[in-house]
Amino acid sequence: MKRFILAAVFAASALNAATYYVDNVKGSDRNNGSKSSPVASIEKGLSLLKKSDRLEVMPNNGKPYRRPYPGIYGKSYSVNHGGTAENPMVINGNGAVISGLAAIPQNIWKKSEDGLYKMPFWPMSNMYRIYTKQDYWLPEAKIFFVDGKREKNCLSKDELKKTPNAFWWSRKEKSLYYNPPAGKSISDVRIELPSNSGFYVHADHVRVENFTMILSFNDGFDTNGKPRNVMFKNCVAVDNCGQAFSCHHTGVVYYEDCVAVRCASSGACDVHYSNSNYNRCVFINNVFEAGVFGANFSAHTYSNCLIAGNTPFEQVWQHQMSRMFFDNCVISGCGDKNALVFLRNGSLSFLQCTLVNAASLNFNGPADNRGSMQVENCVIANMKNSLYTIPQGKEKNYRFAGNVYCGKIGPKVSGKTLERGKNSGKQETNCIWSNNILSGRLNAEIKKYHKLPGVSGEKRSCGAKLPSSVWAAFDKYSKVKTSVDGISFE
Repeated sequence: MKRFILAAVFAASALNAATYYVDNVKGSDRNNGSKSSPVASIEKGLSLLKKSDRLEVMPNNGKPYRRPYPGIYGKSYSVNHGGTAENPMVINGNGAVISGLAAIPQNIWKKSEDGLYKMPFWPMSNMYRIYTKQDYWLPEAKIFFVDGKREKNCLSKDELKKTPNAFWWSRKEKSLYYNPPAGKSISDVRIELPSNSGFYVHADHVRVENFTMILSFNDGFDTNGKPRNVMFKNCVAVDNCGQAFSCHHTGVVYYEDCVAVRCASSGACDVHYSNSNYNRCVFINNVFEAGVFGANFSAHTYSNCLIAGNTPFEQVWQHQMSRMFFDNCVISGCGDKNALVFLRNGSLSFLQCTLVNAASLNFNGPADNRGSMQVENCVIANMKNSLYTIPQGKEKNYRFAGNVYCGKIGPKVSGKTLERGKNSGKQETNCIWSNNILSGRLNAEIKKYHKLPGVSGEKRSCGAKLPSSVWAAFDKYSKVKTSVDGISFE
């Protein structure tokens, strides 16, 4: 009888949940949000939702959803009402594109004596905004548009003065400068800049799925506060000024089949005491910080993920007692400039991963680093300066077991680089050296079988075997382009 009553309650809850519709072509925010009378904006659609309701956003052939210019600090889409375990709130984009671009009102710009125009602009690339080595916007992050076309980002005010129809961003002044074409003023052009952001979920049992967020002023898909059981599925972030994905405080979040490309911060940055799980996700070519970043006692798991080509630092940052675990992941660096991962006062664990193309596997930070690292059943290959690094006196913090090593150089232990084929001693168990076992994309796909060293009857090789959907996402989004009209592919 109790089971029957509970089932009846859950069924009644599901029947009471409403579905609202958003359509930026056919809708109007004066409508009631029904299927036959949709609202026009996602913001209005979210305002209609109550517990366990559903929002369906029409994709309209990629025509981006946009918001007006809100001021210097931008606006995000806040999700303040959730659902239950049985009936989560669902916000379904059906492939819709959201753009953070907004047309800048003419009165925001102020003309200076040298003929340039200036406005307050403080995009939310958190680490870059305090990076004092550079007083210009990231050259790789192309975010400035004039009359529908992406225009040049100069590296100095002097360069801007020589370059009509271009921009220069001053971190010191928190301002953006624009040099109009000869004979034109600010009233003769339409300037569009990243001014709004993606989703911020603050409630329990919410699922956000099938959206692409481009040119966000801040992050793409975030949680904040204490939300539990939040899921982002098939969400893509491209050319954002902040992270693609980020969870804060004590949120518990699951990301599935998501992609982060060319964001001006990490692909994922999870902080405070948050807990996140990424499955079948791709983090490629992001242009500041790391591919993925954990800090402040947070805990994160990455399964079946690809992390590659992120610049200008390591692919993985582990900071401030965070815990990061990688299972069946491919992590590929950018050559011999940096290590693959940064370890600091927390833990990094790799199981059945392929770790390739860097100066060394790990960089360990300052001498007082208390971090620990475990690498098991992995392939470590194409390291230029050392296979991996163990600082003097920290040997007990590292464990390598059942790995296959490829390349010309051995590990660096206590300041001494060992020869290829010689292990680091007690830190290694059943590790072997081999040649020519990788090929394909990023030179990270296994072509030669190796039974797991020291394990009898194991049929799998060392290293990662990514799902085909992950490689397909890599192939597709390596070629993605953004514009005022949305996204396209080469």
